[in-house]
Amino acid sequence: MQVTVTEAARRKQITEAATEVIAADGYQRASYARIVEHAGLSSTRLISYHFRDKNDLMMAVLIAAIGTVDERMTARLDGVTDRVGMLRGYIESQVGLLRTHPAQVKAIREIAQNLPDLAPVLADFRVGRLARQLTQGQREGVFAEFDVRVMARTIASGIDGADSEDYGRELADLFIRACVG
Repeated sequence: MQVTVTEAARRKQITEAATEVIAADGYQRASYARIVEHAGLSSTRLISYHFRDKNDLMMAVLIAAIGTVDERMTARLDGVTDRVGMLRGYIESQVGLLRTHPAQVKAIREIAQNLPDLAPVLADFRVGRLARQLTQGQREGVFAEFDVRVMARTIASGIDGADSEDYGRELADLFIRACVG
């Protein structure tokens, strides 16, 4: 089934409103009624028309939020080829997202906490690719020996709650010193 431009725009409007409601009120309070109110729509039937159920809507929110994170990461790491630069770029871009795209970051976390079936996918998104970069850095002899899963989780936890560029820079310096040895 092909989606029209109007339908795509409406889906985007609903997805953005859902993201903002989840970020502001939490997953549990993100009702269709609240999303409709936030989006300025006339009826909850508009959500039901565009999404099969709440899980379908949450998946759309996740896809959009993860897309935003990936775009920012790609832009930040464009042209960076060394592992230390990649680690710094990862940490600084993730901290920057907390400031520039807080609703998307909060929505990803809220959905992860409330939809256990998606937890493994979101854990891999959050920690898995960082662990793979750390592993590659170890193979190349750039990073010292350490448990990459523990380091990746520690880096991810260090990013949570950060809110300034200075914090991101300092956090990156800290983990680079720990990884390089």
